[in-house]
Amino acid sequence: MSDALWLVPLSLFDPGWVDRMRDSTSFNRFSPEAAILTAVFFGGFALFVALGFLFKSRAEKQTRHIPLSWITDKDKIDGIFAMALRHRSKIRVSFSREETASAFTGTALVDVLPSGLVLEMSASVRANRAWIGKLVECDFRLRLDPKKEHWSFYNFVAEIKDVAVRPDDCALVTVSMPSRLEMEQKRAFLRVNPPRRDVKECDIWPPAHFRAEGRRLEDPATWERPHLGLTEATAPDIEIKDISGGGMRLFLRADALRSGQGLLEVGRRIYLSLRLADPGAPEGAAFYLSCRVQNIYPGDGPESGKAFGLRFVGFGEPDPEHPPLLVWRPPHGGGVPAVDEWAYRKHLELYRSRGG
Repeated sequence: MSDALWLVPLSLFDPGWVDRMRDSTSFNRFSPEAAILTAVFFGGFALFVALGFLFKSRAEKQTRHIPLSWITDKDKIDGIFAMALRHRSKIRVSFSREETASAFTGTALVDVLPSGLVLEMSASVRANRAWIGKLVECDFRLRLDPKKEHWSFYNFVAEIKDVAVRPDDCALVTVSMPSRLEMEQKRAFLRVNPPRRDVKECDIWPPAHFRAEGRRLEDPATWERPHLGLTEATAPDIEIKDISGGGMRLFLRADALRSGQGLLEVGRRIYLSLRLADPGAPEGAAFYLSCRVQNIYPGDGPESGKAFGLRFVGFGEPDPEHPPLLVWRPPHGGGVPAVDEWAYRKHLELYRSRGG
């Protein structure tokens, strides 16, 4: 029996096996050679189809695992950094959460090499060669179309490859070229919803308030009591949402809403003193803003309050010659740069706190 099993495959190499198989098929007789050939043919075809589906499934799975917000094409990454270099973009750097946590710092992109990026740090940062080998988390933004106020925000993780301190004490840090960029947000102004604890001050005055004798718009010390302000009593009823360099949304409820009804009407102008928590300033970041009420959004119920869409139409910044006073300026590029910068920093903070 065992000899018969060996004879069947060996017979396939017999020069006359094709003729015997054709004859046996013609007379409907069973042929071991024909059976084996048929099994090999259909088995091979089935294996080929199965492997095709397997490779296709793996390719689709790998594609699905790459988020749409990731940029992995090397040429596109090189192009983005080349544009960032031309604009001398600022890149915010902090040690990755995989390493010892530290405060992030701003750097300037000064060179793009095939092997990495060269970042210039300020003289206040004490860089040292012990950083080599550590991971850093980097964030930057870039306006791809100079004709539009449309920012793209990118995040990446890289390894520090070299640290050099120049004679002027400004350190040059070289980080590896990232294999991917993660797009965080892309819109005209980055909008964030600050936690309630971050809103330290929110006071509102109508323009008529400054027509009284002794009250000067350029001197906040003369502004006196606001018509609507954030206090311990009103704090639960005042909420700021969607703040950006271009404006914000103000939610009012209960007594705060009743106080602001006549003050906040569509088309009306108001002045706003806003102080928001900022890690770089213990007392918080102060903003003096001129706003126009653009929209009013009613709540879902009688007790839910209303939302007021405010557009920033001017801002006061410290007078270079006399800092306690303000110089009022129109928005730059449609927004207030200082508020835009605060929203950007807050976005990065919230992004990291969510494990992004």
